[in-house]
Amino acid sequence: MKRQVHFMSKIVINRILLIGLLFIPFLNGNAQTEVTKNVIVDAAGWKRVATLDASAGRGYHEIVLYTRGGATTPRVVKISWFKGWSTNYGGLNVVSLSNGGLWSKARITYDGTQSYLEVNFTKDIPVLSVYLNKSAWNGGEIIGGTLPDGGGNVVASATVGRVNYGEDNFFLGYNGNVGIGTSSPDAKLAVNGVVHSKEVKVDLNGWSDFVFDEDYPLPTIEEVEQHINEKGHLKDIPSAKEVKENGIRLGEMDAKLLQKIEELTLYTIQLQKQVKGLREQNIKQQQEIDQLKTQ
Repeated sequence: MKRQVHFMSKIVINRILLIGLLFIPFLNGNAQTEVTKNVIVDAAGWKRVATLDASAGRGYHEIVLYTRGGATTPRVVKISWFKGWSTNYGGLNVVSLSNGGLWSKARITYDGTQSYLEVNFTKDIPVLSVYLNKSAWNGGEIIGGTLPDGGGNVVASATVGRVNYGEDNFFLGYNGNVGIGTSSPDAKLAVNGVVHSKEVKVDLNGWSDFVFDEDYPLPTIEEVEQHINEKGHLKDIPSAKEVKENGIRLGEMDAKLLQKIEELTLYTIQLQKQVKGLREQNIKQQQEIDQLKTQ
C-alpha cells in the first residue's frame, strides 16, 4: 500500500513538473511580445512615434503612449488601426484614458518607402513611455531616442478625444459632447450628415397658443404685405440668409410656424365673417328689389 501511494505521488509530481516546463516557454514568449521604450519629445509638433509595415503584412495594430506622472498628472492614450495589403490603412481609433493636453491628433503617413505612426504633440515631453504589444502587431517598431519630425503623405488621421473611432466618424469629447462625422461637436450631439429616426421628441417651455388671446396684436393684412415687400420674408420668421448662416432650432421653428398657422386661421375666420355678412346683405338687398318689383 505504501509503495502504491509513493508511486502515485511520483506520477503527480512528474506531471506538475511537465506542465511547468511547458508553461515556462509560453510565459517567456508572451514577455518577449511586450516592448516599452522611453523616448523624448523635444518640441511641439508632429513627431514620428513608430515605423509601420509598408508594402506587406496586414492585421490589427495598437500602441499606447503614457507619462508616468510624478509631479504631474499621468496621461494615457491608446491608438489602434487596421492595416490591409500595401499601404491600405483603415481609419485610426483613439481612446484617451485621461483628459488630454499633451497630444491633439494622430495620423499615419507614407513617404514612398516607409509608413509611420505620427502624433501631434502640444508641448515637449522629457520622458514619454511608448508601449507596444507585438502579439497584436506583427510589423513595425517603436522609434527610440528623440522622436524625429513627421511628414509625408497622410493616409489616415484622427483627432484625440475621449474616444474617436475611424477618421472622426464617431467622436466623444472630454466635455461629453458627441460628434458623428465631426471632431468638433458644439452640442451634446452634433451630426454632420442625415439623421434617420422614427421619432424626435423636443422639449419646449412654451407654445404658440398666445395668438388666440383676446389682447394678441394680430397684424393687419396690409401690415403683413408691407413687411413682405420690405424684408422679403414673414415677420418673426428668419430669412434665407439667416438660416444658411445659423441653421434653425426645430422646436423653436415649429412654434413660429404654428404661430403663423394660427394667425392665418384668425384671418380665415375674419374673412369668413366678412363673406357671410356680404351674403346676408346681398340677400336682404335682393328681397328689397323683389318687393319693389311686385308693387
